[in-house]
Amino acid sequence: MKSAARFNGHPIHPMLIPYPFAFLSSVLAFEAVGLARQDERFGDTARQLTKAGIATALAAAVPGLIDYILRVPQGEPKKTATYHMLSNVSALGFFAAAVAARGDAARPTKTVLALETVGTGLLSIGGWLGGSLSYHHMVGVDPEPRALAEHQASEHRALPAMASAREERTLVGAAGRTDSAID
Repeated sequence: MKSAARFNGHPIHPMLIPYPFAFLSSVLAFEAVGLARQDERFGDTARQLTKAGIATALAAAVPGLIDYILRVPQGEPKKTATYHMLSNVSALGFFAAAVAARGDAARPTKTVLALETVGTGLLSIGGWLGGSLSYHHMVGVDPEPRALAEHQASEHRALPAMASAREERTLVGAAGRTDSAID
């Protein structure tokens, strides 16, 4: 389904997300180098990257929210999109808390490093879920008719195979046997 937030036919959200991801995922690397080299300039760069990452993430969130409200279908796509949004918003909360806890200090405290680490983990999960939305659920994708038909056909072929595997496990469980090859 085509993105609601588009520029010149292209979805805006995927155009913007590389910036906050690059900025925020670089923070820990700059912190580590700064601590290892005893060079406060790296810590200052990490602090600036965090602020730039938060600002660009907020800009990327706007078209993402528009697509979430107007385009993401109910069911698994909406569930995945909700977790994607919650993971990324939580990541921003951790990075914002790190900025607040750090203040103007060039060197991060253990608390700041912990907040940045959790933020980076949540950001990675959010990115993975965003990829799932595009590649698995085809949210924001405007496929050519042939590609759409192939995607729909592959999903229909997968459903009977999944049902068959579930039925096989149910029958084995009902018979009171366990067979690790089936599970």
